[in-house]
Amino acid sequence: MRILYVSGYNRMVLFNKLIPKALRKNGHRVAEFDWNSVLSWNKVFNFFSGEKIKRVRGERLLKAIESVKPELIFVLKGEGLDFETLGRIQKDYSVPMCNWFGDDPWEFPVFSGPASKYYTHFFTYDPFSVKLYRDAGHQNAFHLPYGYDTETTASVELTSQDKEKYGCEISFVGTHYSEREEWLNKLAESYSIKIWGRGWNNTSLTHLYQGSALYGYDMLKALKAAKVVLNLHKDFDKGPEHSGNGLNLRVMEAAACGACQVSNFQEDIPNRFENGSEIILFNTYEELTDRLNYLLSSESARQEIGRGAFNRVKREHTLEHRMAELTEKIKTR
Repeated sequence: MRILYVSGYNRMVLFNKLIPKALRKNGHRVAEFDWNSVLSWNKVFNFFSGEKIKRVRGERLLKAIESVKPELIFVLKGEGLDFETLGRIQKDYSVPMCNWFGDDPWEFPVFSGPASKYYTHFFTYDPFSVKLYRDAGHQNAFHLPYGYDTETTASVELTSQDKEKYGCEISFVGTHYSEREEWLNKLAESYSIKIWGRGWNNTSLTHLYQGSALYGYDMLKALKAAKVVLNLHKDFDKGPEHSGNGLNLRVMEAAACGACQVSNFQEDIPNRFENGSEIILFNTYEELTDRLNYLLSSESARQEIGRGAFNRVKREHTLEHRMAELTEKIKTR
């Protein structure tokens, strides 16, 4: 299949680029359109308005469609595309266009719900959100969990400097949210923690913040170097209406790194990983500290969980697996 892959190669450039790699390994011909490359220099010089950039971006995407003549247009999230352009594609081209969206359900009312009507197929990482789309009239809405590329993670080796920089008892890599700050504050009274992510400046945990967010290979190094990787899903303590019940990308990234990962319980995680041997799940703070105490006292247990997680991703959850699922669903629907 000839595919035009549309994404913004910014902070998440590594993951975004692993998707076309997986499509090619599945035998597809892939052309890539990076919406962030359109007038990217304008961020420095600020000559043109956001509306002007959207128009130019839309015009160039339409030209890419004319040039590539794709049999499928695959958009990752698509927050960089305006609805006018999507409407023109829908009206002028008889080609299926799919979206794989990763910020449900909280983005559904403000972006992903309104955007979904422009796509023939809409894939969400969150199974809870599928009903939201179908109730809104989108019958080709499907659950497609995240995956990752174990070839990439296996290629990452830690130097002595990496171990010094990223090594710790517990690492947390993620954006600041108030509930995350509350949980990490309690943990910081008893454990050694390093935090990377956006928004942690000038919080009660500034002293644990390592000064930057992490992306790409730097993030993979941090996941590999920590004894335990802690994963707290956004709004996880507010119920599926707020946090969904899918597993976020960090679950797959950490598992593909062979990390010993401890995560709050999300309904879909046990469908993908064996709790206790491939990932450790908790529901309460007491359960979390009980599991951390055990893991930090047992290197062999941490290694066993990391190996189990890596092998599970390699067998069932690579991006090649996910892209095969996605394209097969489109062919059959």
